[in-house]
Amino acid sequence: MSDTHQITGGTVDDDTTVTGTYQKTGTFLHSSAAAHAEQLSPVLDKYQADPAAVRATLPPERKLNTSRFLPESHPTHVVRMNLDDDLADNLARQLRCQAVIQESFAAASIGSYFPVSTMFENCVLFVPSAKRFYDLNQDLVREHFPEVETAVVNAFIVPAEKRPYGTHAASSIALQIPSLVRKQLGFPTEYRSFHTALTPTPLTRQPFVIFEEADLEAPNLPYVYTKMLEHGLEGERKDAVDKALYLFQEGLLSEIDLPSVRDYLMAMYWAVTYADRPPSPGYYCDSRVGDALVFDNYRVHADSTLPRTTKDRLTIDLRCFNKVLYPKGMTSGLDFIVDPAERAHHVRRKWASIEFLLATLGYESVDDFLRLVFGSARTAADIDPFGLMTDLQFGIYNKSDYHLLDQNLDAHYERVEALYDAIEKEGEYVLPERARQCLAALSEQPGR
Repeated sequence: MSDTHQITGGTVDDDTTVTGTYQKTGTFLHSSAAAHAEQLSPVLDKYQADPAAVRATLPPERKLNTSRFLPESHPTHVVRMNLDDDLADNLARQLRCQAVIQESFAAASIGSYFPVSTMFENCVLFVPSAKRFYDLNQDLVREHFPEVETAVVNAFIVPAEKRPYGTHAASSIALQIPSLVRKQLGFPTEYRSFHTALTPTPLTRQPFVIFEEADLEAPNLPYVYTKMLEHGLEGERKDAVDKALYLFQEGLLSEIDLPSVRDYLMAMYWAVTYADRPPSPGYYCDSRVGDALVFDNYRVHADSTLPRTTKDRLTIDLRCFNKVLYPKGMTSGLDFIVDPAERAHHVRRKWASIEFLLATLGYESVDDFLRLVFGSARTAADIDPFGLMTDLQFGIYNKSDYHLLDQNLDAHYERVEALYDAIEKEGEYVLPERARQCLAALSEQPGR
């Protein structure tokens, strides 16, 4: 493939075609993934693992049950989104304010992509204008992705002098279960993102990177591990991978650390296996504000190895799924957890995560928020917390009646805007003590 190629798609108001030039970044999947694996590896130091116990769960002592989903390939293309200057400015302001909040506690995680992030699916709580963007673009999304059942807003910032979250791809709890992969149950079989620029994205601004030539796949971690062994994984790298897979499979990770360990294993997989193949280059699009890269979320993307920039990169993303089907009697990935006590534990932990996020905004309780949005009769006892927002870690994709993006959130957003006015006026944000206590409890390793 040449250094550039044209990507087209979508229309603007005058019905002209949007055309972007997809250019090589000069980076490659194996080295970008290796850098991300190194960034994530400190999460393993938080856990002790007996070497004999680790060996007992891995080949040759135990056979691994591998699987890999191969989605239908759809080339990346550009769509012009509905985004006027006022909306773009409001999104940028709100994103910078929520970043101040996350900065106050981000040291609790290895990366920005973790269950109590103020960004990604949780941004509905922190970015008032994200809901307006969602409302304005529903018809456009359906035009380009007719199969869409659920769309979730992700809004995030890569601050100046910082690096974006590294190389990763979408997954699901169901994609770890070979029997469900064979039946295509429990996960989206079509999964697109409308990754929209809120700031220009030349190569000098750490643009969003897609590894367009890499295999389009969604393997489970046993498959990933097996393939790494075939490519000669050994020494300290093998010891670290062994430990990571052991912690993941044995359920020994906290909810905060689980995504980081999963992404560590995937990054190691790409680093090891693509080092033995022709280089797979990264591509980016030099986008204008309002241009969206529409790409398959199962495709490997993101790169933390580009030179740092003196300017923020701001993004709003509509992450979209087709309707997810589940085995008979199940309605979400949470139903794959058979043990009632463990399921109840995860429901409590989900409420605890939401409680922490609301505490960062000054709420005294979850019920205060629920009454504000749903009325005086609603409390946490009445609502499944996983129904408020999708939860990719637990395979919650289809919308419930309580899906926050479909509610009237004006009263909540008035509260958020008041906090953001104070942050801008005072130039700082102090994490409330109640939020500190909630985060400390969430950071504990699993217990029942």
